Amino acid sequence: MEQAVRFGSYLLELRSGRLSAGEREIRLTPKAAAVLKELVTRAGTPVSKEELFASVWSGTIVSDDALTSCVQELRRALADDPRQPQFIETRHRRGYRFIAPVTDAPTEAADHSPDPGGVSTIAVLPFADMSPEHNQDYLCDGLAEELINALTHIDGLRVAARTASFQFRGGAADVRDIGRQLGVGALLGGSVRKAAERLRVTVQLVEVRTGYHLWSERFDRTLDDVFAIQDQIAETVATLLRGGVLSGREKRGLLRPHTGAEAYEYYLRARQHLPRMTRPDLEKSSENFQRAIDLDANYGPAFAGLAMVHATLYEWFGARDENLATAEQASHRALELAPSLAEAHVARGCALALSRRYDEAAGEFEAAIGLNPNLFDAYYYFGRTMFAAGAVERSAELFRNAGNVRQEDFQSPILLAQNLRMLGRTSEAEAANREGIRRAEHVLELDPRDGRALSLGSVALFEDGHVTRALEWSERSLELHPEDPSSLINAACVRARSREYERALELLERVFGRGWGKRDWIEHDPDYDPLRGDPRFQRLLQKLK
Repeated sequence: MEQAVRFGSYLLELRSGRLSAGEREIRLTPKAAAVLKELVTRAGTPVSKEELFASVWSGTIVSDDALTSCVQELRRALADDPRQPQFIETRHRRGYRFIAPVTDAPTEAADHSPDPGGVSTIAVLPFADMSPEHNQDYLCDGLAEELINALTHIDGLRVAARTASFQFRGGAADVRDIGRQLGVGALLGGSVRKAAERLRVTVQLVEVRTGYHLWSERFDRTLDDVFAIQDQIAETVATLLRGGVLSGREKRGLLRPHTGAEAYEYYLRARQHLPRMTRPDLEKSSENFQRAIDLDANYGPAFAGLAMVHATLYEWFGARDENLATAEQASHRALELAPSLAEAHVARGCALALSRRYDEAAGEFEAAIGLNPNLFDAYYYFGRTMFAAGAVERSAELFRNAGNVRQEDFQSPILLAQNLRMLGRTSEAEAANREGIRRAEHVLELDPRDGRALSLGSVALFEDGHVTRALEWSERSLELHPEDPSSLINAACVRARSREYERALELLERVFGRGWGKRDWIEHDPDYDPLRGDPRFQRLLQKLK
């Protein structure tokens, strides 16, 4: 039986961190839920900031702002007035105290499912291709990615990002070693065999600490049953790891819109190309999304994907009017078809931001977060949008949330650090920047060719005073990805700050000279400040929309 506590009209389930009031579930971010659990279990006793940081952010360097943000979220959720608190009392410069009476209120959720030992973190590995022709990598990767997306809807469960878990393709390494490197308590993996219209999926859920199988199953179905297989895997894994039944919202979040087998194949092929972020890959992704739409004109996820492709092409590769129009039309259609799909709202927010309709974009990102409070893309792209709009403080809050939701992501803390420096919060910025470097280093341990980690990490290293190492990372990113806009732009920023102005302008010519780049971001980014007075930089800026 899961332990729960009651205070006022609220019920908090201690294992899952779920908060409810009567029949209404109140969504909390994982860190806010962890702070509430710590305060509630020590009700009546002052809890210092240091104790909260050690418990909730163990092994991670964060600023006081992270805790303040969580407490503000809790006060909003509990309708608590900090001036006349009923629940959370601030202990000036020391910490917090939970002041409401707390009583035990056991729930029956755990009576219906096994207990895997409190696992709250999981990585989904790419499935092995056991097909006769070994040509189903798109299906293997797509199945794993769909499960990753589904499991992010489960409160209190942290799911490793695709970019991290997919480094362990093939599963040859020891389970404990993979789990240690990814920082997770469970691994989900398996194999796929497709022959003609028959599909066999074998899946195993393994506890990292012991190496024991928590669950395994084999599905022998037709290809048309792929959605039923995904839905069953996702619900079984979520229920096992949560140690109880799922809420209605969580169950709805696990289910993806369905389509026919052929349309879904093109959709998965499109998704496989999307993360690679080169122009040829994005164009190939667009082609496959369009083929999925041609087969099923009512498949909302394909429209959302198509919108993201063309929003990315517009932002990074030339700001062509046709890309903006496609992003606008496809994102609008995605919302019409799948209004409860968080990714559709993210796509719509990104499309609106390209036209500087920032308020409307913010509404879409907020809707996405409401549907899935653990969706990294919602916070990350919302943060980028607010920075482009000049709302630096709001952007900082969103990048902090993005980094908390995806704790292996290096981009969010590095961009957070930039915002904090602009706000004059120097010590917090230094802590966030170093956290970003630590995360980038970890990513490069898994994949030394990750151009984004090298290029953005080089900017963070320069800021931290490691100039030689910053230049080494920057040069390596250019050698590996000489035409990648991120590598070129971040290399230019590092050279500008090193007073290598000619080299910086030469690199920017290779990007801005083609009309590639996001002007509203550049107008606010202090990394370009050393170049702003140069007429050549001004001419390059005029080429951007």
